[in-house]
Amino acid sequence: MKRLIIPIAALLTALIAGSAQSDPPIVAQQTTVAQKATEKSAENPKPTKVMPLMQLKLEKSKKILEGLALEDYDMIGKHARSLKLLSLEAGWNVIQTEEYATQSRDFRRTCDLIAKAAKEKEIGRAALGYVALTVRCVECHAYMREHKVDVARAPSLETKPSLDVTQSK
Repeated sequence: MKRLIIPIAALLTALIAGSAQSDPPIVAQQTTVAQKATEKSAENPKPTKVMPLMQLKLEKSKKILEGLALEDYDMIGKHARSLKLLSLEAGWNVIQTEEYATQSRDFRRTCDLIAKAAKEKEIGRAALGYVALTVRCVECHAYMREHKVDVARAPSLETKPSLDVTQSK
């Protein structure tokens, strides 16, 4: 993890510095995003089919971010553990390659790191873990696109994961 902290901090600094110089005001961005969403829905009236497992993953990730913003260590830890368990579900393994297995193992380790940081009430370490988790997601999704895996048509869960820790602890 120590190897990741400096590059992640440098990346965050570069992103913040770069966005401060070139981004339009937030209000203008929100309007642009809303306009684009309206245009897209007009072009494609059918809702995009998204795999339920990925929707759950996104929900859990958002809850971790919310916990970080509120400094709610229980929320951070609960959803980090839940994300890890979600990654163990059969529907998660959409392709069988060594690279995909490595990506999944790294994802689970990062979830563990976030949960541990939350347990130890170390918000900075939990936040860096969340950044690392996000980078892992982006890298894995890029890998999936590169290998033309259509997650919308990949196997999905019939029900919510049976290994859900959101109601425990």
